[in-house]
Amino acid sequence: MKKKISMFIVIIFVSISIFTPFKNVQASPQPVSAIFGGGPFYEKGQSVMNDLKSSGFNTVMIWSIHVSATGDLNINDHEICKNGSYVGSDAWKAQWATLKQAPTSINRIEVSIGAWGTPDFENIRNLINSQGTGPNTNLYKNFKALLEATGADAVDYDDESCYDVDSAVKFGQMCTNMGYKNVTLCPYTNVNFWSNVKNKLGDTVDRVYLQCYAGGSSNNPASWQSALGMKVIPGLWCRDESANSVKNILSDWNKSSGIAGGFMWLYDDMLNNKLSTASYANAINSVFTQTPPYSSDNLALNKSVTANQYVNGENPSLAVDGSTTDNSKWCSTVSGPKWLKIDLGKNYDISRWVVKHAGAGSESSAWNTKDFKLQKSSDGINWTDVDTVVGNNSDITDRKVPTFNSRYLRLYITTPTNTNDSAARIYEFEVYGK
Repeated sequence: MKKKISMFIVIIFVSISIFTPFKNVQASPQPVSAIFGGGPFYEKGQSVMNDLKSSGFNTVMIWSIHVSATGDLNINDHEICKNGSYVGSDAWKAQWATLKQAPTSINRIEVSIGAWGTPDFENIRNLINSQGTGPNTNLYKNFKALLEATGADAVDYDDESCYDVDSAVKFGQMCTNMGYKNVTLCPYTNVNFWSNVKNKLGDTVDRVYLQCYAGGSSNNPASWQSALGMKVIPGLWCRDESANSVKNILSDWNKSSGIAGGFMWLYDDMLNNKLSTASYANAINSVFTQTPPYSSDNLALNKSVTANQYVNGENPSLAVDGSTTDNSKWCSTVSGPKWLKIDLGKNYDISRWVVKHAGAGSESSAWNTKDFKLQKSSDGINWTDVDTVVGNNSDITDRKVPTFNSRYLRLYITTPTNTNDSAARIYEFEVYGK
C-alpha cells in the first residue's frame, strides 16, 4: 500500500511539473532611438544607408507615405505603389534591403503615413467605408506591395486632421493581417483619439512617437503616458536642438517619468546643415546607458603615455589630461597606422574603454576616428587585440568588454577619419577598471 501511495505522489508531482506553466522573465526592451527621413532615404543613394547603419540609431522611419483617393501610394511626390504593384525605383528597394544587413545598428524599419495638410487618412477612411479592407481592394494590395518593397516592420500613423477611430482601427487590422508586425502612433494633439485607437488595437500598438516640437512643442510625455497607459518615445527637431540639448531634455523626461526612448526629426535637415547623425543617436542612446558602478575612475588619467608620432603642441599627454576643450588633443599625421600607448603603472582589471574623437572637441565629426582597436600587453612590446571598432563616425566611442587584466594598453588606429584627411585626432583615451 505504501508503495502505491508513493507512486501516486510521484505521478502527481511529475504531472504538476509538466503542466504547470513557468513564468518567463522578460528582458527589458531596448530603448528606441529612431530617426525620420524623407527624400534622402530614397534619393541620396547607398551613402545615406551606410550613414544610418553606422549611426547608432536602431529604427528608421521612411517618411512620408501618401494615400490617394484611389488607394494608390506616393512617397512624398513620387509614385511608389499603383494598382497593387510597386512602381518605384528598383534602386530604392535595393538600398532599403541593406539597412538591417550587418554591420548595422538598425533593427527596425517603419513606413510613416500622413503629414500636416495632407488628406491621407481621409482617403483611407473613405476607401474603407466604400470598399472594405479585403485582399482584393486597391488599398490592401498597395500596402502589401509597399511591405514587400521596404521590408517594413510597422506602419506609423501621422494623422493630423482626420481622427476617425473606426477606420484607423480597421486599417491597422488590415496591415497586421497582411504581414506588418505592428502599428505605431505619432501624435501631437487630440489625446482622446489616440487613446481610443491604441485601446482598440491593443498590443498591436507597441510604440508611440510623441511629437514634442513644432505644434507639439508643449507636449508633456508624462501626461500622454498617463492617458495612453504606456511609455512614449518623445521626438525633437534637430533644427531647434543641438545633440547636447537633446540629451539634456530626454534625460530630464526620463528621470521624471521614464520614457521608452527618443526620436529625431528630421534627417533631411541634418544632411542639409551638415549635422552628425551619430551625434544625435549617441545623445539619445546615452540617456539610457547605465554606467556600471565600477567605472567612476579613469585609470588612464595623467598616466605615462607615448605615441609613434605627434604634431608639435598636440602631444600624447593631452589625450589623457581629462580635457576636451582648448584643442587639448593628441594629433598624429604619420603615414600608416598610428598608435597611442599607456603605461598604467601596474596591472588593473579593465572592463570599459572610451575614446573621444574630433567631434567631442568641437571639430568636424567627419574627422572622427573610423577604424581602430584596443590592444593589451604584458610587456609593452607584444600586443594582443582586445576590441575592434570598424566604421565609426560617432564623436564618442564608449565600449564595455569582458574583464581583462593588463598594465599596458594601446589605441591602434588604422583609418584615422571618415574623409581623405590622414590625421588622427584623439581628445581623450580613457579606461575604466572593475
